[in-house]
Amino acid sequence: MLLLIIGGSVFPLTAGHAQGPIQLTYQVNAQVSVFGNDFIKARELAVSMGFKSALEKALRNFIGDEKFDANQKSFGKTLRHAERYVQSYRFIEAVDDPIGKTSEVVMQVTLFPNALGSSLSNTGISVGSVSSKKVVILISEKSLTSSETLSFWDVLPISEAALAQNFSEQGVSLIHRDLVKETVSEENVLAAVNGDVNAAVQIGLKVGADIVILGNAIASRLESRAEATESAIQTTISVRVISALTSTVIAAKSEFSTAYNEELLAGELEAFGGASRKLSQFLLRSLERYWKAPSASKDIQDSQPEVPSPVMPPSYMEDL
Repeated sequence: MLLLIIGGSVFPLTAGHAQGPIQLTYQVNAQVSVFGNDFIKARELAVSMGFKSALEKALRNFIGDEKFDANQKSFGKTLRHAERYVQSYRFIEAVDDPIGKTSEVVMQVTLFPNALGSSLSNTGISVGSVSSKKVVILISEKSLTSSETLSFWDVLPISEAALAQNFSEQGVSLIHRDLVKETVSEENVLAAVNGDVNAAVQIGLKVGADIVILGNAIASRLESRAEATESAIQTTISVRVISALTSTVIAAKSEFSTAYNEELLAGELEAFGGASRKLSQFLLRSLERYWKAPSASKDIQDSQPEVPSPVMPPSYMEDL
């Protein structure tokens, strides 16, 4: 049985609300008035209203009308950003009436599988089978020992594996990249890695992760003294931490490390390991503060905060 938790009180979800498959596709319609003969803007507003209607229907179906109405105020900001929970949609009918000055749409809207749990968690309402403390880590890495011709999904980056191990050792629940690969396109991941917050949010909603950690890593060989037998390997890992529940960047950080080894792979493993350990300490503290923060501070923001681009270290600098 699934349990609904509202303000610390636990309610069993009765038949019809959480028994069996959750409905994810809804047919909705919306009609809006046209001002200034701007039918394009009116159509966009009608579509937005359709998304809101679909998400509201899903929530009512999931928790019941009584519980939804009792907590309707809590869902205000979630419903205003309903498009973030929409996986796909198609028009069944779209009619612009130039005489009556209205625009009407009838749509079929499909929500992300984890949209309901995410939207409930965002309002302080959670479901026993849905955890808001799941993390997914995805790093695009340029390594000295791996081929640049391989696609993003064809290789597990050393930096990503090191970060994942550090998080797992601290008891953080991780979603493996194999699950992400099954549900998210490489194009979407690369867009998120390169700074697209909306793409990162979509990844989190698709795979059921509250936190999405994305970034880039690079390894380079530093110039060595002529008599030196070891290679100096410097690695840098730069990441952003994004909350899928609030669509905000909650942390950003770069770390680097240098290692000396006769073998490139061993040097990369050591250097990426050093950078990841330092980075993990910062990230874990950031997540601890985020998860402990009052729910009011996690409201979805209408604009994203400016996060400065990570600064790369000098080309030759020993690890501090």
